[in-house]
Amino acid sequence: MSQEAVSVEPHEMLYLPMRRRSTSEYVTTPEGTRELHIFFGIKEITIDEPDLLSFGEALLAQDQFMAGSATTWSSGEPYPWERVRELLETLLAEDILSREAPKPPAGREPNQRFLEAEAKREAPTEPLWWNPDCPRVMEQLVGRPLELGFLETVLPVHRLAHPALDAEGRHVGEMNVFPEAMRMKRPTEWRVCPYPGSRYRDEAPMNVTALKSMTRHWKPVLQGVLAVREEFLRHYSLLPDGRWQLGDLHALSYAVLALPTLLLMRANAPVPNGALDPVLSSMFRVTDGVRMMTSYLLLLLENSMAYDAPMTAAELYRLTEQTNQFLSNRGVCAGPPHMVEEFFATLLDGKPVAGAPSSTAAWDAELPAAMDYGMLGLQLYSLQSNLWSHMCRAHAVIHAALVEVKDEPGGALGRLRERVERDWPMIQLSGLHQATSRDLAEARYGEMYERAQHGQRGFRQDALHRFQEAFTPARDAVDERARQQLRELIRSRAGAPSGSRGDVLDTVADTVAEHLSIERSALRAMEGAQRQINALLQRPHPARKLSGADLSLNHHLRIGTILMRPHLLDTLQDELGVTIENTEDATYCH
Repeated sequence: MSQEAVSVEPHEMLYLPMRRRSTSEYVTTPEGTRELHIFFGIKEITIDEPDLLSFGEALLAQDQFMAGSATTWSSGEPYPWERVRELLETLLAEDILSREAPKPPAGREPNQRFLEAEAKREAPTEPLWWNPDCPRVMEQLVGRPLELGFLETVLPVHRLAHPALDAEGRHVGEMNVFPEAMRMKRPTEWRVCPYPGSRYRDEAPMNVTALKSMTRHWKPVLQGVLAVREEFLRHYSLLPDGRWQLGDLHALSYAVLALPTLLLMRANAPVPNGALDPVLSSMFRVTDGVRMMTSYLLLLLENSMAYDAPMTAAELYRLTEQTNQFLSNRGVCAGPPHMVEEFFATLLDGKPVAGAPSSTAAWDAELPAAMDYGMLGLQLYSLQSNLWSHMCRAHAVIHAALVEVKDEPGGALGRLRERVERDWPMIQLSGLHQATSRDLAEARYGEMYERAQHGQRGFRQDALHRFQEAFTPARDAVDERARQQLRELIRSRAGAPSGSRGDVLDTVADTVAEHLSIERSALRAMEGAQRQINALLQRPHPARKLSGADLSLNHHLRIGTILMRPHLLDTLQDELGVTIENTEDATYCH
């Protein structure tokens, strides 16, 4: 309980300080009963007693009220005071009601801590951009170069354009630039959010500079979104009632993001960094919110939605509000509710742009190539993400094997156990330490991967690449040579302990060997998709093979973020000095 448990008296004045932050909806249960759901930020109230529905409705109309007056909020006879008091005391305990009147901020705005942290942040003073400087930039970021022709496999297409600067000098990704080390400091006007709903006066501010740019280019942004939508629907169909499948809506958002990314990343006449049309950067920013929201709904480990779940503009807005997806630790969505609703209606319903004549943009001819790029990028993202899920399984097996083992302080086995224990909370944070969660994620990524192929030019159903085949080793058995080599190396580096501890090390070696065999299969599928991207962008494919060490760069780019992912092979190298080289052709350990 957040407030002092003091009984409420009828004469007390009570306050609902964040009424403007509330949202509500009526829900019909499977049993046919009607419930009122009220949301105050991350807190949810469910009223399922029919005679209390009017109480909930009246509560949302109050900024302040005398406690005793709540007995009159009934649609029939007044509520007994004892019943109302119990309700009010519960709301007080949850900090939804308050005994003190809200006070205006004194000196410090709610976003002051955010602004102070941003002022102290270390940032590059010169622009960093991937095309064509990928080897130099990657080496600066993680200490190892990477050929440009492998970039889409290491970094998802939906993040590639983030650090690029548009013609207004703004990062395409604004505050969400990933990797963070590529985000410069740009002059930005911030404001506490005034919009009613979940983001009202949140501690994270809204980016007014980005909003002003969006407003200047709003109608061309909507026209551009309509153009991508039309191209997308040449390959996909809506449900019979005109609604979208949730997974297809996620793929559509990917196609929108792929358009500016293609123009920036192609080898032939790329748009120079700093010259991107602000219409395109604004399209990217507003659509990336839809990508994040649809991805969240598809991959939520509890109560996720099916790929073919129907989705409308109104339902998307409702879910975004009620799941607090307008908020982030880097700022709240700056779009006013009416602009968000208009954008959703344009993207999902194809609503024409009022008062704007249809026009042909200079990049309209690139829409088919952008579709190909986006759908190939979505396939790579699905492969990348599911391989991480397989690595989480390997972490879980090794963690379970090591947890009961004791070793002398400073011993190799003890160091390995400590490292795995230190990494384990990050695995738990992802939710993928549980087999049921991994199965759900694999099913979703499989649907994304196979469905994305339908959006490519020249697609044939009989040539569909099956997702499971990408994670099925070419041979039924794990590579025995690699398994034995790993067993010998790990035992040797750990001082060859005997008995149960030696058996544990063999479990570690066998689990890693099994994962490497799965990774080899995935590397084959990834390199195939990357080769298609390089041909599309008219860039050369690297002469060497894609490796597991290349994939680990994504993990290194996440260090220091809430998205950190421990890499299993880094653990072996750091704690036991075992280095592993893995490509689709072979595994080498030394």
